[in-house]
Amino acid sequence: MLSKSLSLKINTIVLIVIAIVDIIRGCMHTFNINYAAANIAKIDPHPDALYLLGVFGMSNFLTAFIYLIIVWKAKHIAPYILLIIPLGYLVGIIGLKTQGVQMQSDFNGQYMMFGYFAICLLTSLTYFTSKK
Repeated sequence: MLSKSLSLKINTIVLIVIAIVDIIRGCMHTFNINYAAANIAKIDPHPDALYLLGVFGMSNFLTAFIYLIIVWKAKHIAPYILLIIPLGYLVGIIGLKTQGVQMQSDFNGQYMMFGYFAICLLTSLTYFTSKK
């Protein structure tokens, strides 16, 4: 079993990596939007869909910068943030389901997101199950 301090260091490192991934996602969703839509998300290049993809990229930049500030100023909350990330998306998925919104495209990015969520959840759980 890991110690709390080692687990906190691991959580902090993972949060840095997640921030970097979000910066990359932000760049893909905003600056490489046509490539990302056609080759990664596999969605039709409808202007509204591209615009929404770009807006999501803006939120990726926002979350990335918030995660970096947390790492810089408040490392002790990194495990909580990693736990909140998949929970926040779960709330969003529930909202989409209750509104009857369904994907029609392949959306290959979902597989990367499942890994992203699993890493966040498992890493945060290492902290909450570690010994003092």
